[in-house]
Amino acid sequence: MPGSFGIAVFLEVVMRITTATFALFLFLASSATAQDPVHVLLQRAIAAHGGLEKLSSVRADKVTLKGTLHLGSSTVPFTNELTIQAPGQFKSIVRISEGGRARTIVHLLDGEKASILIDGHPQTVSGSNLSQMRQTLQLDQAMKLAPLLSDPAFTVSYLGEYRFNGRIVIGIRVEGRGQRDLRLYFDKETALLVKSEHLLDGVGGKDVRQEAYYADYREMGGFRRAGKVTRLSRR
Repeated sequence: MPGSFGIAVFLEVVMRITTATFALFLFLASSATAQDPVHVLLQRAIAAHGGLEKLSSVRADKVTLKGTLHLGSSTVPFTNELTIQAPGQFKSIVRISEGGRARTIVHLLDGEKASILIDGHPQTVSGSNLSQMRQTLQLDQAMKLAPLLSDPAFTVSYLGEYRFNGRIVIGIRVEGRGQRDLRLYFDKETALLVKSEHLLDGVGGKDVRQEAYYADYREMGGFRRAGKVTRLSRR
């Protein structure tokens, strides 16, 4: 394992990378009424990120993310290839290089079956590992637009207006289906997602709050996606 980190902590950090990749697709709708200001905001956000037709057609997706992983005092570049297939499958492949040694970490979830491999060697799937994978999949369900338009299992509430980087943003909270606390912040003028926050079950039962900041939006395959994502994890 990198540095002095144990397998459990290392896998937790890798899962945070995977979950942050999912957060690139947080474009929501809700079962709120059309008169609800939250519903109006989400309709604007849907239009800003590509439109109802395109977002509703998403059933499977594949994305590659590049970034830097901070493990203690070490800085490690990584790539994450993530494949999602609704309703219950995903595969995450994280590749890192530390001290000239390449490592590959794979997380697989297929319904109720979960597995983890490090450099091709199977690892024990702990309760926190399984919980994080399921929570990540639940988070992906919140990212799918069509089910949230009519599914009463999801509720969205208004958090208020805030100032962020000199601009006004509107915050909302999403609850439902056992998902941990999920908060989204949209630019009031453009309706683009600028920040997300959510909780994960961490090692030893400690909550991990993951924050992601989105910028440099660009057209990608008919969608508007953030070209730059900055991620923070806090215990």
